[in-house]
Amino acid sequence: MLKIQSLASGSRGNSILVCSDETKILVDVGVSLPVLLKRLEDAMVYPDEINAIVVTHEHSDHIYGVARFAKKFGVPLYIPAQARGCFMDKIGHVDERQIHIFDKAFYVGNIFVDYFPVPHDSMFCFGYSFAVGDAKISVATDLGVATDETLFKMANSQIVLLECNHDLVKLSNNTKYPSWLKRRISGNRGHLSNIACGDAISKLAGLGVQQVILAHLSSENNSPTLAYSTVKDFLAKKGLIEGQDISIDIALQDKVSNVFQVD
Repeated sequence: MLKIQSLASGSRGNSILVCSDETKILVDVGVSLPVLLKRLEDAMVYPDEINAIVVTHEHSDHIYGVARFAKKFGVPLYIPAQARGCFMDKIGHVDERQIHIFDKAFYVGNIFVDYFPVPHDSMFCFGYSFAVGDAKISVATDLGVATDETLFKMANSQIVLLECNHDLVKLSNNTKYPSWLKRRISGNRGHLSNIACGDAISKLAGLGVQQVILAHLSSENNSPTLAYSTVKDFLAKKGLIEGQDISIDIALQDKVSNVFQVD
C-alpha cells in the first residue's frame, strides 16, 4: 500500500506526504512549522511519525520550514550528493547526524525512493518516485518542460503529482508581472502551463498512469477551475476521457488534498 496527500501546494509553500503502512515521508517543507503541524493534524498524522524529509530544490517555498521541523522532531533529512552544498546553505543548520547524503536510489523503511533531475530555474531540482512492490507514486512539482526523460522516470506510476502552474493567457495579460518574469515562468526552466501539463498527462496516460494530481497552481495566473477544465479539454482532444481513461484532481494551497492510495 502506498498513499499520497498534498499538505500545501502553491507559491506560498509546498509540502507532500507519502506513506506506506509503516513509513511516512515528507517531500519538501515550504511552510512554517505551525502551518505544517496543523496540516499534519488535518491529515491525522503525528509529526513524530515522519521518518524522512526529501527536498526537491532550494527555493524557499519548498525548504522554508525544513530545518525547524527536522530539528524539533529529529527527522532524518535526505539530500542528493550533487546538491548538498546548495541545499544545506539554503536550509540552514541541521544536526549532521540527521543528514543522509545519497547518489542513487535508496530505501526509507519499506519505501523505495528514486530521484531524477527536472529543468527549473534553481541550482538543482529533482522529481521523486516512491515504490512499495508494484505500487508507485511520482512527484514533479516545479519544471519548465516535461522531457521524455522525466516522463520515462514517472512511467508505470499509478499516481503522479504534477505541476500545473499557469494559464498562458492570464500570465500574458497580468499587468503586475514584468516581461522578464513572464518569460522566466513560461520558459523551459520555469513552470508548466496548463496546456503543457495536459500534454504531459496525455503521454503519461499511455505509460500506465491512472491518477494525476494538479499541483503548484499560481494564485495570480491560474485557478483550480481553469486548470482542471483546460487539462480536461486538452485530454479530450487527444481522445482521452477524464474520469475514465485517467482521473484528475487538484492540490490546493490552503488545505490538505484528498488522500490517493495504491494497494
